[in-house]
Amino acid sequence: MTVGLAQASCVNRIDYSQIPGERIIPFVVELDTSLSVLFPAPGQNQRFCYRLTGVGQDNPTFVDLSHWVLGICPNIRLDQITNVTVTIGGVEQTVIIGENVELFVPPNTDPPTGCSGLKFDFELNKVLDGEDSVGLFCFELTSPFPVGVVNVCLNGGTETASGLFICGPACSGSEECVATASQLVNVCVPITVTPWADTGTVTTTCCGEPVVNSGTCEGEINGTCTFTVSQLICVEVPVTFGANAAPGATFVQCQSTSAGSCVCPDETNGD
Repeated sequence: MTVGLAQASCVNRIDYSQIPGERIIPFVVELDTSLSVLFPAPGQNQRFCYRLTGVGQDNPTFVDLSHWVLGICPNIRLDQITNVTVTIGGVEQTVIIGENVELFVPPNTDPPTGCSGLKFDFELNKVLDGEDSVGLFCFELTSPFPVGVVNVCLNGGTETASGLFICGPACSGSEECVATASQLVNVCVPITVTPWADTGTVTTTCCGEPVVNSGTCEGEINGTCTFTVSQLICVEVPVTFGANAAPGATFVQCQSTSAGSCVCPDETNGD
């Protein structure tokens, strides 16, 4: 396993439909900057508006959205969240704080997803073929918070999608230090090939002139004739491999403390 460090900035759009799996929750999540007030003036509330759009297909691989959780800074209190609005297909929904909109502060989590944050319990259609596949979720904060990286968790039935991050109310607006890890994994998948044959259009050719005789017909009543056709075929099966990752518990080793700004240790002398 190899580990490296990189700087990560938040983005305004994430797409869970591109995350492979046996079941996919195919929704695009966008921070609508035209409706949001990310950097409010003095006395003005900070406002975040997120648009969720179903972009899947009408087949069992894709799952409708049951609810979703925005991983806002755990320092945000429920009394700091105000003017929560939810619009599905252009129709404003009834918002009930504590029921269809809930705040889970760590170590508390939303049971289906295991995620902490602001939960919106509203269903959306997975297929972009009607108004019920687009939802707009807005809320305001009475105290502004830095705009930074926050997690987005989606739930559809028994399926959960998480691990994509978007711009939102974070505890720190500075860029996060993200450790990128890689591991070699030998993946094996059994493939079952089921051949089939299509007879196509049947062509009948009359051989000679019809023969007319008196009496009865010879042969088997309602009988059939059977012959075989064999063909050697070569079957190509494309297979796509991928992986999803989920973080475990966080382990902390406390180091030295000092006054003033952060100073990284000098790796050359082992400090």
